Amino acid sequence: YAGYGGTTNNNTAPSSAGYGGTTTHTGYGGGISSTKPSSAPSFATGIRQRKQQQQQSRIQIDHGNDDDKYNKDNNSTTTATVQQQIQERRQNRAAQSRLASARLAEKSIAELGVMFTKMSTLISQQGEVLERIEDDVEAAGMDIDAGHDELVKVYGMTKGNRGLILKVFGILIFLIVFMKLY
Repeated sequence: YAGYGGTTNNNTAPSSAGYGGTTTHTGYGGGISSTKPSSAPSFATGIRQRKQQQQQSRIQIDHGNDDDKYNKDNNSTTTATVQQQIQERRQNRAAQSRLASARLAEKSIAELGVMFTKMSTLISQQGEVLERIEDDVEAAGMDIDAGHDELVKVYGMTKGNRGLILKVFGILIFLIVFMKLY
């Protein structure tokens, strides 16, 4: 019997492969040797040998399971390593996500800073415009006051000269009429 990677060695002729000769069984659990007598066995001896072979096969299978247990330990170690790598990748992704969020927040704050700068510029420009409008309103108010004063002066002058104006018109009318008559 040769298992995975095992070999079968027969120390006797090929015709004695069943009950005679030495056979080495190798497989998962290593080599198991059984030496059988070279004389022809009886029926009971054959059954006993088969049982021994089955027990040895079970032992061999158990050895295979032991190796599998070791492989399971290796697999559990490998699984732990894989889980650790997965955990590290998750942490890296979370860190990258936090970094992207921080960069987005930084970008938003920078945009807000630019907006506040533009807003302050607009407010200062509007303040200058309001100052100009205020100055123009004050100048217009002073001009209106000056115009009012001039109108009051003209009215006062015309009111005081009314009698004189009537006299001048009366003389002119008299002269025009008297000249026509002469």
